[in-house]
Amino acid sequence: MANIRDAKLAIVAATSHNEKRVHLRSCPGTATIPSATMAIMTESLNTAERVNTQLSTILAGQYPDNRRVTITLAYFNLALDHHSAIILLFRNGLYGSGLALMRSIFEAMLRAHWVVGVATPEEVDRAAEDHSFDIMGRVDANRIDEAFRADGFFRQAKTDAWNAMNAYTHSGLRQLVRQFSGGRVEAAYPDEELLEGLKAATASVLLLGYLLAHITGRDPLPIQALFERAP
Repeated sequence: MANIRDAKLAIVAATSHNEKRVHLRSCPGTATIPSATMAIMTESLNTAERVNTQLSTILAGQYPDNRRVTITLAYFNLALDHHSAIILLFRNGLYGSGLALMRSIFEAMLRAHWVVGVATPEEVDRAAEDHSFDIMGRVDANRIDEAFRADGFFRQAKTDAWNAMNAYTHSGLRQLVRQFSGGRVEAAYPDEELLEGLKAATASVLLLGYLLAHITGRDPLPIQALFERAP
């Protein structure tokens, strides 16, 4: 789309007279998906956007100056921004960049649950003050499951999704193989992959919102209702 990026170079490899040639031509910097799927994608994006807006409204207000709360607030606010960015990027066909943000939201959700349910007071202070403090090195999904009596949910979520999210974020093979369509360098992502990515990002934001409501004594029912409406 012109308002995101005017054009990029597409590379088309061809052979002629036993000589390999690489041709460069200008093309839009977006990936395309079939029109039937586009209707489903548009509705899913609209739903995700409504969830984002309603979640922000539900959790608006004042909060206690408690570090476990303020750190969770910071993760929640950042995740809302990333979630909005994924929606914007997907709307403009920049699916690779949108998928690259999935890990950031998922990681914010894991970190917040670790801060609230597992970290010692000293670790909470270091998380808030020490730039060199390695939170992810301490985040243990099994301990989060134990703290929140989640019956293996966080361990399973991390096991199922972590490698794929790392590949999306760090330009791994999962991203690279989707940069080709036929004989051209043109992004092509499976429909189900895009919809699942949007669903996972939305679920992570909702889990963060539910955590924030839980630790501050807010009514969780409106957030539970959003889970049912999420894409």
